[in-house]
Amino acid sequence: MFIAVKKQTFYFGDCKNCEAKCCSGKDGIVFSQILLEDFEKVYKNFPIVFIFGNLGYIKPVILLTNGKDYCPYLKDFKCTIYENRPPVCRNYPLSGNLDNKIYIDINCPEVNTNYSKEKKLIVRNEKLTPVFYNDLYFTYQDRYIQTHEEFEKLNKNNFQEMITINNIKFFKYIGAINNNFLEYHKLSLKNFDNFL
Repeated sequence: MFIAVKKQTFYFGDCKNCEAKCCSGKDGIVFSQILLEDFEKVYKNFPIVFIFGNLGYIKPVILLTNGKDYCPYLKDFKCTIYENRPPVCRNYPLSGNLDNKIYIDINCPEVNTNYSKEKKLIVRNEKLTPVFYNDLYFTYQDRYIQTHEEFEKLNKNNFQEMITINNIKFFKYIGAINNNFLEYHKLSLKNFDNFL
């Protein structure tokens, strides 16, 4: 459960102590929304697909699991593509949000652990430590709007449903490819079978 960081202090233990709950489809992790800047970083390993939000807006996302199993890149609770992991994994247990505030997943077993000998300070009084700093958290709204505007101009009839996971429908674009982002989307679909 992600909450906005206010005046609290948060520490982070070590991923080695955890059985990768954040990578498990059994815990409800299926996809992560991405921004324009993420397309080139993720297309080689993850299928970039689209969902339609509550207001009917087109949103680019990457599939992370099939809703039942762990991420296919997880072996013995370790990421096999660690250096090429997607932004959602790099930033975890933190997340950007439309209000440009820092959010933290308080359900992460390594947040504010008392047993870890090498706890690292994440944030104190809404100030991130350098190790966890990412300007994304403070500029997320602009980046999100830019991504929204890029795909909102596409015709919704040019999307075809690929799969439904946990009652979420995922789509691919079948119209003419007219930009690099749609080209990355098309290339990324070769990864789709890894997530079934």
